[in-house]
Amino acid sequence: MHCTDVHEPGPIAVLPMTCGQGVISGFSETVAGILTFLGMSTFVPSSTDAKGFAEVLERGAEIVFMADDDRFIAAHLKTGRFSDNSVATGKGYVAALDYMTGGIKDHSVLILGAGPVGQSAAFSVLDFGGRIHVFDKDTKASEKLAHDILSQRGKSVLIEGDLDSALTSHRLILVACPEAGFIKVNHLYSDSFVAAPGVPLGIHSEALDQISSRLVHDPLQLGVATMLYDIFKRY
Repeated sequence: MHCTDVHEPGPIAVLPMTCGQGVISGFSETVAGILTFLGMSTFVPSSTDAKGFAEVLERGAEIVFMADDDRFIAAHLKTGRFSDNSVATGKGYVAALDYMTGGIKDHSVLILGAGPVGQSAAFSVLDFGGRIHVFDKDTKASEKLAHDILSQRGKSVLIEGDLDSALTSHRLILVACPEAGFIKVNHLYSDSFVAAPGVPLGIHSEALDQISSRLVHDPLQLGVATMLYDIFKRY
């Protein structure tokens, strides 16, 4: 899928950053590869950090992607607008769930995890006309999300208190927590659909065959594509 229906920017840079725990091997090149696949002219600077950013400017990049230990963002250098990966990932996976299911309007979506991705996903579910159920091991995180949605959108959120019960009573599931293999065969049905951003994958290996045709999952691609879409949308 190429972004031919929107303004085509100048070169897009993916800047390696060494702060915190340092550069993740292959990360910048992988992001650049995704953007190239989407039809963008993309490069990775030969240097990192401030020296690399100088190269970004010297080569006339219009958009720069960069990540440290805390945030992964894409910034438009002319307007100062930016897209955050956690927010974009939540939005992108809800859109994918909506497409995969034929529409989530008037359906309940179970969101597992009330962190940044789960928060973004919850608001996106509302945008698509769905209803929100949320489970987080930290009940206070679920309560904060419910409070934010009520105050900002006037909508109620059902907080689930038991993970096993929540899984078995829902058919539309968005996994926004970094835990492996906790969704098992007995939690899934012939009409279950799962959107699972990031790694590790929350689906148990024994359940993969059962859900593979109704599962959307990748470690990075959809989030990066949605970040790019967010930047384009703001021209």
